[in-house]
Amino acid sequence: MKRLFIAVDIELSSDFQSLTKQLQFDLRNDTIVWVKNDLQHLTLRFLGETPDSKIEPIVTALNTVAATSQSLELQLDKIGVFGSKHAPETLWYGFSEFTPFRILFEKLEKELLLLGFNENYGNFVPHITVGRIKKIDNKKRFWETFEKLQPTFTQTIPVTHLKLIQSKLSNDGPKYNTLHEIVISG
Repeated sequence: MKRLFIAVDIELSSDFQSLTKQLQFDLRNDTIVWVKNDLQHLTLRFLGETPDSKIEPIVTALNTVAATSQSLELQLDKIGVFGSKHAPETLWYGFSEFTPFRILFEKLEKELLLLGFNENYGNFVPHITVGRIKKIDNKKRFWETFEKLQPTFTQTIPVTHLKLIQSKLSNDGPKYNTLHEIVISG
């Protein structure tokens, strides 16, 4: 069994890297595990623990989706938080508009359901995880910082390749290994 997900490579612009540094500074009294730049990605679909026998069928499904889809661009333009106002869990960068990415997800979801994967649960919210929140020292200050640092700039994220990635969790954080990379060529 391998812990798998399908994602798009990203590299944050200097503006978003500066925003991350400002968040780290302003929230330095909180306990947040910040995601290293080289581990940041845009997840299309988390697969979870997957038998090795399903890897080739997943690659075939990815090839089918890539051959019938166009490459696209998204505009990274906001900070978001998963969890509640009282118990925030994850800080992320995201998109106000992501319809083309949702369409790509829906095509992939149909193929994965045919392979026996369970339907994806929850809302589809494309995002780049910036930090995992363990403890907030001062919630009022946290939310004021969150509101104050909403970006006034954007970054274009090209979606031209899909990667099937294995994630190995460890005490030092996750380790990612790309198993397959597929060009969107439709």
